[in-house]
Amino acid sequence: MSSNRISRKDFIVPRCTAACPAGIDVPRYVRAVQDGRYGDALAVIREKIPFPTACADACFAPCEDACAYKQFGDPIAIRALKRAAVDQGGEQWKENQKKAQSSGKKVAIVGGGPAGLTAAYYLALAGHGATVYDAFPEPGGMMRYGIPEYRLPGERLSRDIDEIMALGVEFKGEVNIGEEISLDDLANEFDAVFIASGANSSAQIPLEGREKEGVLWGWEFLRDVALGKAPEISDKVAVVGGGNVAMDVALTAKRLGAREVNVVCLETREEMPAHPWEIKLAEEEGVRIYNAWAPKTVLGEDSVVGLGMMQCTSVFDDACSFNPTYDDMITHKVDAETVILAIGQSPVLEFVKAGVEVRHNRIVANETDLATANEKIFAGGDVVTGPLSIISGIAQGRQAAESMDRYLGGSGIIDQKLAPPEDEVWLAPMERVVRSRNEMAHLAPWERVQGFDQVEQSLTPDQIQGESSRCLNCDVRAFDVVLDTEKCKECGYCAEVCGVETFGPAAAFNAKGYRPMEVKRTDWCVGCFKCFFSCPDFAIDIREITA
Repeated sequence: MSSNRISRKDFIVPRCTAACPAGIDVPRYVRAVQDGRYGDALAVIREKIPFPTACADACFAPCEDACAYKQFGDPIAIRALKRAAVDQGGEQWKENQKKAQSSGKKVAIVGGGPAGLTAAYYLALAGHGATVYDAFPEPGGMMRYGIPEYRLPGERLSRDIDEIMALGVEFKGEVNIGEEISLDDLANEFDAVFIASGANSSAQIPLEGREKEGVLWGWEFLRDVALGKAPEISDKVAVVGGGNVAMDVALTAKRLGAREVNVVCLETREEMPAHPWEIKLAEEEGVRIYNAWAPKTVLGEDSVVGLGMMQCTSVFDDACSFNPTYDDMITHKVDAETVILAIGQSPVLEFVKAGVEVRHNRIVANETDLATANEKIFAGGDVVTGPLSIISGIAQGRQAAESMDRYLGGSGIIDQKLAPPEDEVWLAPMERVVRSRNEMAHLAPWERVQGFDQVEQSLTPDQIQGESSRCLNCDVRAFDVVLDTEKCKECGYCAEVCGVETFGPAAAFNAKGYRPMEVKRTDWCVGCFKCFFSCPDFAIDIREITA
């Protein structure tokens, strides 16, 4: 079996890389992991993000959702392979890192989370002085104070942050902007300001009885636990919410001693915004989920004795907007002495003045450069987008650094080549055997609830090799797809079985009066041949042009 040599000029941007908000070159680092070149793999990752450890441990992995291997089976365990690179990659990436001479300019960054620290990292590399202000005592923001230690241990997070601080970034903790110092003061003292203070409070709901003793709010609950100020909770806890924060709250409550934890959420199981693997972990630890129920009232006189619920008949209206409806004649209740409301997060923006516009509790910033109405002030992350994810915050921090560097007189080019060049790839013939995914092992449920030890365990060497070799090398493997539109009778089966956007309806009708499907793009085709075998009109032909 021979291999083909594919030059980098012929590479395409694969689905996994396109889905990553920071644009990490996924196939490139997976190839490096497969070859045992962990240092190269980590360098590739660090070319785009300063938080490889945080993303290896706690990213929601949009790259995996987009992975084209789903045409054959389960997606590649990309995040697990990132963890292999992080844990075994060492410091080789530093050999090619360059820091520019001092520009004499200095920037203030409000918020020490993923967006703020990412901007600080790249601005420091560009030669600008960066000072990060944060209300928390240590840098990390929601990564340290909103994500429990069992998912992202503080010691591992600090590895990433220490590298940022080593560039000369100054951190000023326990400073509340708007109290000790105003936004106007920062704008006067610094050459530019970046607001990235995050969504650091719980979204409120007008629930009857929420003022009772024993009612807590999800974000504040996780924050206080991380600060070592965990509130006392009862044996029986009810958590309201169906997202990832609600799952984190429920599992944290178990680790604090709750014997019975019930999660109440509006959504059906399929509609829950929490990731399926988070739901699975919660249920493994004994958390019970009540789907399609809405909180109606907190029961009890002065303190909580339970949560009254009513059935949620639908969450979304015909326009797919969030607009829940209820049947208050169908009710239920769960016993609880602690109720934790975890239905979302919201920014706190009372400090935002200095000519910066706030609309619907979001800072108004230009999408292209994150500039605000005040030319010296930029804003990004959750304060602009609403609550998103670590990797989205990192991407916003990168965008802010590019824009602020240009504003300060720089080129706006923040990328550095940290990994050895990959000018070509030797591509082996495509394997037609579908192999199962290698999952990271987890601590046993009884071990998890004993404390906050990290639940996920690294892949074994054999698993790393097996998983990395599943990658289809979509960036270098190409297929030609031809659809004869005159044969097509618009059944749409091809588009139905294709998950990589190859097909779509044509703009015109064919001679037989059908509006046929047509090939919209071939660069993401992976040669699964599902369309070929599903077409009843024998209108599709596929061939690998890299074979």
